[in-house]
Amino acid sequence: MADERHGAFMTMLRDLDERYLIGQDGVRELWLIRHADAYHRMESLEDGPLDPPLSERGRRQAALLGQRLSPLVFSEIWSSDLRRARETAEAIARLSPNAELRTDPRLREVRTYWDEGGTSKLNEVGEWPFPELRPEVVVRMREVMTDILADLEARESRRAAVVTHSAALSTYLTDLLGLEHGKLPVLPQFTSVSVVLAKDDRLVVQSIADVSHLAAID
Repeated sequence: MADERHGAFMTMLRDLDERYLIGQDGVRELWLIRHADAYHRMESLEDGPLDPPLSERGRRQAALLGQRLSPLVFSEIWSSDLRRARETAEAIARLSPNAELRTDPRLREVRTYWDEGGTSKLNEVGEWPFPELRPEVVVRMREVMTDILADLEARESRRAAVVTHSAALSTYLTDLLGLEHGKLPVLPQFTSVSVVLAKDDRLVVQSIADVSHLAAID
């Protein structure tokens, strides 16, 4: 009886690992990153879409992020084409010299009223506050992640870093978790890391919005 219980328990553990893609062959990894700070001590906004460079604080954050990720092997580093994302991706690439750096506009932040020359205010929880509709964001984020995973598989590579933006990232993770807007009580902070595992048609969220590498910043 003891051996039967032990065998059943070990089988259950193996099944859990398989279900959540832990230690399995052929798993691809998306390391989803919010860009570093671009707003600290910003004094004005230019016309057109918001596209500021990283602030001094953001450059420190990006350097710490690069150090954290440097022991890992990335075959690709993707980012949106906005400066704050590109500069964050470049900080990762400096310590991952074998990774190919790419940009894709589908990784842009959700379009805001500020991008359109207007203003807005913090909305009530659960209310979508952007002129770009949520279904549109979900479609483009799903598409670009699918393309990145397909590229990893074609290259027989394991891992890609993907630098995007807070609302776009939250929308993708919320959709992946099967939640409605406003039901994920997490704000991805600057340079936060969320990891999604993929195999065949399965996607598993391994971690969300970790910023342990920023502990040294006051």
